[in-house]
Amino acid sequence: MKRTNKQGQALGRKGEESRRRLMDAALSLLSTESVHKLSASKIARVASMASQSFYLYFRDIDEILHALAEEAAADMSGVVAVLRDAPPDMVPETLSRNVIDAYAAYWDRHRAVLSARNYIADSGNMAFLKLRQEATMPMIYAIADRIRTAQPGALTRAASVSRAVIIYLAMERLAARSNAIQYSSADAGKEDLRRAEIDILSLLFTPVASQG
Repeated sequence: MKRTNKQGQALGRKGEESRRRLMDAALSLLSTESVHKLSASKIARVASMASQSFYLYFRDIDEILHALAEEAAADMSGVVAVLRDAPPDMVPETLSRNVIDAYAAYWDRHRAVLSARNYIADSGNMAFLKLRQEATMPMIYAIADRIRTAQPGALTRAASVSRAVIIYLAMERLAARSNAIQYSSADAGKEDLRRAEIDILSLLFTPVASQG
């Protein structure tokens, strides 16, 4: 379906370009400023457009952030494919490393948007909560399916999904904080945490007969 502006007019090439400029401007600002400091006038100024132009394409700041988050969500399919398309007999450690690294790269590409999305979702915004769930559940189900394949008959669907949720939340938290300043040199470093992620995921992916 062709996109329309807030006046109900179908967007042509110039309209799509203007909308894109506003989204790119918002993304640029997000990389250096708090989501609370975003404003329609500031976004329009960075996009070199008149302030009122913002409202021709977006209702408010939440709507432009939601549009950016939808784009980031679409890119998540590439991470899911790393897991879904892996051969059944791939070495668990290799698969785990591929998944962890693909997910970390995904976060690096969309860090500003994902951080804003999660912050707004955690504040109780249902639209952002729904978007986050729709983006993450395919990954959680893919992890759960791999866990259950490794432990046939040992786990219920609910049990495998529960394990997948726990590991995914840890992956997301570590990806989100990867650039955070550590308050103590005694803390585990970034590579130590990555190694731990790989080890734990590998254990979940290792066939029961091979464990122990």
